[in-house]
Amino acid sequence: MNSPQTVVLLHGAGADCAQLSWKYVLPRLLARFRVLAPDLPGHGSTPELREPTTAAYGAWLRGWLDQAAVERASLVGLSLGGALALGYALDHPDRVERLVLVASYGLAPRVPYHTLLRWLLHSPLRGLLASSRLRGGVALRFGLRVLVGDPGALPAELLADVRRAVAGTRPGLFWRWLRAELEPARVRTCFRDRLGELRCPVLLVHGDRDRLVPLEHAREAARRIPQAQLVVLAGCGHWPPRERPAEVCAALEAFLAGVYSFHEA
Repeated sequence: MNSPQTVVLLHGAGADCAQLSWKYVLPRLLARFRVLAPDLPGHGSTPELREPTTAAYGAWLRGWLDQAAVERASLVGLSLGGALALGYALDHPDRVERLVLVASYGLAPRVPYHTLLRWLLHSPLRGLLASSRLRGGVALRFGLRVLVGDPGALPAELLADVRRAVAGTRPGLFWRWLRAELEPARVRTCFRDRLGELRCPVLLVHGDRDRLVPLEHAREAARRIPQAQLVVLAGCGHWPPRERPAEVCAALEAFLAGVYSFHEA
């Protein structure tokens, strides 16, 4: 009997952890696959790194996969987790069976409000970003309004789930990561020019109301990747696994089972 396919779920940055973003996806996938869902450093139960950079997270992921004896797996990454999965697939193509990029970071050379954010992160106001005032109820609700496509359609338990995740995330961690990422004219992590190197099948799942990684970047990535399929979720923002868990699960199950057909570049 063949062993089940190993699937690794990687969550996003900020007040996130594996249980928060993959709450509804994980049980569905466990019925068919061997699923691993680590908390990234500084999130949930995993100790923080000295420097929270994308490169440092990538090095941590390589070590974690080696320690977990994962020789080959399908990687599913959300936002920052997508960039980590993408970087790993490019550097270790023989160890990645399939790749799923959900609202993925790392596809564009700049972020929305790039110049304004960089000014804020290097200004005297940067200390306020780690303030407890920005971890309260009003700030959380505002953050969700930016994050999701339709805040009014979210289930009532989500805010409580986010509060628990915030309590387990190191204060200011996201802003320190972002400060390291934003260079004057571009972000430090952009794989756009390397997407043609990918040799495994790739599924992109993206909301058409994503304010943090606009849909145009996912469309461009799908054009550059040799074997790519793009699933666009109408009305969805930057958090598909929590906004549209049923649709995300259906797409993942079909893709991981090899049902999708892919265009050839």
